[in-house]
Amino acid sequence: MGAGAGGLSLRGARLSPEERANSSKSRAIDRALSKDHTDDLNRFKILLLGTAESGKSTIFRQMRVLHLDGYAKEDALEYLSIIHSNCMEALTQLVEACSAFGILHDITVQEDVDRFEGFKKKLRDPEGLVIPVVIGRCMDRVWQSPSMQMCYETRRFRFALLDSAKYFMDNIVRLTEDNYVPTIQDIVHCRISTTGINEIAFNHKKMDFKMVDVGGQRSERRKWIHCFDNVDMILFIVSMSDYDQLDPEDHKYNRMKQSYEIFKTIVHCDLFRHASIVLFLNKYDVFVEKLKTSPLRRSFKSYDGDNSEESARDFIKKLFRRCITDRHKFFVFETTATDTGNIDLVFGSAVAHIVNENLRSAGLHE
Repeated sequence: MGAGAGGLSLRGARLSPEERANSSKSRAIDRALSKDHTDDLNRFKILLLGTAESGKSTIFRQMRVLHLDGYAKEDALEYLSIIHSNCMEALTQLVEACSAFGILHDITVQEDVDRFEGFKKKLRDPEGLVIPVVIGRCMDRVWQSPSMQMCYETRRFRFALLDSAKYFMDNIVRLTEDNYVPTIQDIVHCRISTTGINEIAFNHKKMDFKMVDVGGQRSERRKWIHCFDNVDMILFIVSMSDYDQLDPEDHKYNRMKQSYEIFKTIVHCDLFRHASIVLFLNKYDVFVEKLKTSPLRRSFKSYDGDNSEESARDFIKKLFRRCITDRHKFFVFETTATDTGNIDLVFGSAVAHIVNENLRSAGLHE
């Protein structure tokens, strides 16, 4: 016994200063991880899911705007090149659409189009893109031209166009001024492809929340599978405007039907058997506008209702509701992710519904 105890003591004495420091650091890390785990258990954990371009990352940014301090100047400036890239993408799509539909520009507008195209060709670092003031003015003239306005007003649902194209082009002069700093609305409207995992923790009505925005659902599954532990709520985002859109990588598949299949897989996943399911029918404003020129029946042959907003919306709601089993609490809301007030109201309502249902299930609420 004594020898054993002595041996242990000698081994401890032989630890180098570096080894002792590393051992102390390891214990500190273990304590921090244990605290993080405990904190996680005390948080209401939300997993934010949806297909590409559904608007889920916009909703994630809205949580920062609504429940944290938004974006300081240095944080906002990180979005400058992304916003400028979105502006370039939007006008490129519009210029190409004019060409595809045979819409001609007058001579002065065509000169500005040529200047814009020349600027694009000279770009060497798209990631650090900053549009010069003179090119911003040039882009504004192209956007304001009768030919471009006619293309946008009469053809915008017939070609791939950035959802926030009008917002960015209406503001292009301001967005390309010297010393421009992105506003909250500029940041909310920009499109960014989510890769990996983004997390945000915040407090809402005296409750602690942790929201996890997952990107790369197929290629990065092994990296984000641990996000499924102890999930309280699945917040699934569907783009309502996708009802008549085909997958750009495979034109055989309707994008909303793809979203439905993914939603069905998630709902039936055993990892989520205790999670509440909240469905945001996003881009609802675009959906209502598109129905005027693109009837739902063209894309969903099983739909036999009229082309009214209410009938079309109810059909899509029922489509997704069919996936839900009795074990899930399920709530549906129409949303416009770029509308901060709308997201504040809807998110608060969703959480209130779930909390009340949980209290009722526990016999603590009448």
